[in-house]
Amino acid sequence: MKAESIRPNLETWKLTVRWLVRTGRWDEALKRVERVMRREQWPEELGLRSGHQGGLPLPLWMEFFGSLKRGALRRWIKIPQRRGEPGWRTASFRCVILRASTVSSSAQVDRYRSLTNMFPLVASPEYSQLPPRAVFFIVEAMIQLGNRGKALEATSLYFQSLPRRLSHRQQHTVLDIIHLHIRAVTEKSGLPRHYAQRRVMAHLLSAHPGIRPSSKTLLLTLASLRSCKLCGTLAFKCLKTFRTRWGPRTESSVVRRRIASLSIKEGRLDIAAVMLESERTLRSQKQSWRTQRDITGGPSPRAFTRLLRRPTVKIFHGRGAENRKWQALERKLSTLKQRRVDDCAVTYPVA
Repeated sequence: MKAESIRPNLETWKLTVRWLVRTGRWDEALKRVERVMRREQWPEELGLRSGHQGGLPLPLWMEFFGSLKRGALRRWIKIPQRRGEPGWRTASFRCVILRASTVSSSAQVDRYRSLTNMFPLVASPEYSQLPPRAVFFIVEAMIQLGNRGKALEATSLYFQSLPRRLSHRQQHTVLDIIHLHIRAVTEKSGLPRHYAQRRVMAHLLSAHPGIRPSSKTLLLTLASLRSCKLCGTLAFKCLKTFRTRWGPRTESSVVRRRIASLSIKEGRLDIAAVMLESERTLRSQKQSWRTQRDITGGPSPRAFTRLLRRPTVKIFHGRGAENRKWQALERKLSTLKQRRVDDCAVTYPVA
């Protein structure tokens, strides 16, 4: 390239950084990039467009998250042979994989901290090119290093760059990122943490109109109410808010069980009875729907192309553990109701 007077572009720098990182020279790769960025005309030297708003380009920043690959450092050594042995005149070689010096955990933390400080927090179409799972691990690393604010800002920028219609896989990974932020809230337990989690969730949901919370999102926000005095009442109000704004898909069997458990803890047996009755009704509806489908529906045309054996996920769906928890909750609720009736009978004896 120097002989032909060809200037490097962004792809050239990406390959250079990738080669240095994968051969165990992470510090050298960072020094090269920092040396170029100190110059006045560094965007042209990195092969960027004239409209670049500043900061390290995101594709180049992503290359620093690589690691040393096994077999990247190898050497061919000549195998000594005695004179007179068969084939002693032809030299034979053997490939030996060299052991690289392992990086300590503190050095790895320093590397990730320097990367998070260099993260380009500028709205750019480059964000849409990132895989959602890579964004998940980047945000997780930022949160573990204590940069919650930068992780939240980076997530918002990524959500804003996504297309309006999200695929099922994108929707699932985006919710995983939101749940990561909800778990990372460090406010005092109780109502402060609950409302802080809801503020973080509302901030991230406002970044993209196509993101809808799931029942797991509601379950994580209800977990912070356990230490509240009116935990059952607040949990029931939170469920109503979620159902009104995002529909019944935010309610599940686990959510109803948690609300019933919090209601029993508060002493609101009426809310627990409502959750129990709702669970019974939905189960009976599902059972009648399955029976009706088996009798009148028959197998779908696509079923003939599949194996006769049901998928393992549907065979071992884990409903047994959930059913046992509901049974234990139902026994506890009936015991509390009977105890309350007995207390009323003792307080107001029949004449």
